[in-house]
Amino acid sequence: MFVVTGKEMKHIDQVAMDQWNIPELVLMENAGKAVVEVIKEQFPRIKGKKIIIIAGKGNNGGDGLVVARHLSNQGADVKVFTLGNKDYRGAALVNYRMAQKLPIQWYKIENKNSIHLLNLALHYTDIVIDALFGTGFKGEAQGLAAETIETINGSSSYKIAVDVPSGLNADTGTVSGPCIQADLTVTFALPKLGLFIGSGDQFAGKVVVKDIGIPPLLIESLGLERQIITKEMVALNLPRRRKDSHKGSFGHLLIIAGSLGMMGAAYLAVGGAYSLGAGLVSVCVPQSIQSSLASSCPEAMIWPVSETNEGTLGFVSGPEIINKVQGKTAIVFGPGLGQHNEIQSLLKWLISQVEVPLIIDADGLNALAADWDVLKEAKSKIIITPHPGEMARLLGISTGQVQKQRLQLACSLAKEKGIYVVLKGYKTIIATPEGKVFINPTGGPALATAGTGDVLAGMIGAMVGQTPDLSQALLTAVYLHGLAGDRVAEEIGEISSKATDLLQVIPKIIKKEFEHAATGLDRN
Repeated sequence: MFVVTGKEMKHIDQVAMDQWNIPELVLMENAGKAVVEVIKEQFPRIKGKKIIIIAGKGNNGGDGLVVARHLSNQGADVKVFTLGNKDYRGAALVNYRMAQKLPIQWYKIENKNSIHLLNLALHYTDIVIDALFGTGFKGEAQGLAAETIETINGSSSYKIAVDVPSGLNADTGTVSGPCIQADLTVTFALPKLGLFIGSGDQFAGKVVVKDIGIPPLLIESLGLERQIITKEMVALNLPRRRKDSHKGSFGHLLIIAGSLGMMGAAYLAVGGAYSLGAGLVSVCVPQSIQSSLASSCPEAMIWPVSETNEGTLGFVSGPEIINKVQGKTAIVFGPGLGQHNEIQSLLKWLISQVEVPLIIDADGLNALAADWDVLKEAKSKIIITPHPGEMARLLGISTGQVQKQRLQLACSLAKEKGIYVVLKGYKTIIATPEGKVFINPTGGPALATAGTGDVLAGMIGAMVGQTPDLSQALLTAVYLHGLAGDRVAEEIGEISSKATDLLQVIPKIIKKEFEHAATGLDRN
């Protein structure tokens, strides 16, 4: 599902009106009716409900007036509080005139007494609908607008935001002042970027996207590059299994991982790979841990290679590793390798030799941070999977700076270096060299524990080894990894969850929710 900025949505609306001859009044009517549909899903008995609508003087306020009209017609007790010095215009004016003919109570927010009246009314209100500012809002709510937002937030009423919560920047997710703390946001046509990045999801509550009559052909013609990953997208990408399939049909992944004291990272990456259907998995590890890992991973081929005196892989391991590269469909480099200075030399040499997609993770990223120039030797597509701290080291900035500009930094790095970037964390971002962006809606605090990134590295490796389209492979692995985290949180809890729990739930999720939905799945 494509995701847009406020400016992009305004352009789409304008094209719909100018080129597709869809009147603004129709779009506004559809938007208001969409909000009412969602309200009725949440509150099936509308008649008698006490509802306050806070309406600005722009089109967002006009949407709110449509909501007021339909709710009043359905028997709700509706009060409308308007805020703004200008008069209604265009479609909003038409809806204002229609709504005034109904038994709706009207109030203007124009001074402190108005705020006091609003506060009193909210004590006896079931639902408050925020239609104050729209997607064009920038900066900080001030004056009576700020007081109105703070008063609404102080009430116990169920809060629904129209398109975006007032006070939120629809492009960046920035909140510079008071912002509606919505329980639910009904956004129109396409989700707005600010609902998913920055502070957006902290204020938007549950986000529901509703159609308002924008033709899909119009949206497809615009060449939009940002998408929210959906369950439907993942179902389309899971490789099907025919009756005549064999292990060679689903890729052969090589994992280069592990060191003395960090064998578990290799184990978790192997588990992640098999959870997403890798046909074959080979692992190159320091010879001192080979036997222990082999006994823990009977399905994988565990190859011992020469190691440094510190029990890590190094430049000395290179020739033996290269011997194992032949016939592989993807390579994961990094989980648990440690930070021996020879890891950098090994990575540089490997990049110059391999011709299949290379996923650089964990300690591999520390080696890459020391010398970006190694990418100039690359013969294959490179995927990096940093968490915010690793991204900060890669870019030479603070973790705080990364978190403030996750989307921009991931996109610029992918384009500048010609690589795929999977910036992990809450709402993981996938950026491609071509400028495409995918934002993952799954995952949460249950993933904030050691080893979950190693599981993801294996999952990514498995999908990359089976799927020619790297973007689709990445979004599938990331979505399922996050969904597994959500399931673990439900079953075990966020506090006690651990990485191995993911390996238990991923197969269940795929079987229950995706296996039968995979496109072209051969059941005969």
